Amino acid sequence: MSNEEVILTRSGYERLQKELDKLTNVTANELAEKMAEIREDGDFSEDPTFYEAMTEKNYLDERISRLQYILNTATIIDEDPDPDTASPGDRVIVKDLDEKEELTFDLLGGYEIAHGMKGVSIASPVGKALLGKKAGDKIEVETPGGLARFKILRLEDIPEENAS
Repeated sequence: MSNEEVILTRSGYERLQKELDKLTNVTANELAEKMAEIREDGDFSEDPTFYEAMTEKNYLDERISRLQYILNTATIIDEDPDPDTASPGDRVIVKDLDEKEELTFDLLGGYEIAHGMKGVSIASPVGKALLGKKAGDKIEVETPGGLARFKILRLEDIPEENAS
């Protein structure tokens, strides 16, 4: 699949595990029943519904395989290795030094972002610039919108209601 390191917060891991469980225990069974009904109706070789179901099954199988790979290879962040520096699973509150406003960045692995969690990827320019920094540090990072300058105000844990 990919040689990219998979980093997940505990809540991200649990969210993907729930998705996998639903796909394997509910969605796959529903699709199998649908395909069995199509087969019972007789000649399905020309039936577009059968081909749609096969396409759906192929997509489902690929999604299940992908989730299994992610969950089996992930490094799971259970505890903050250093509560004084920004790391995956941290909420980083910064002051935008140009816009004079406070912003919040939840640092997450790219797979969590890709699977619907809200935050900033640790592989993005902003995420990379924040990693390892402490409250009081200033950073400059080139973004698609131009140079951004931030001062880190504080670090917090991402609240559970936002993490899933």
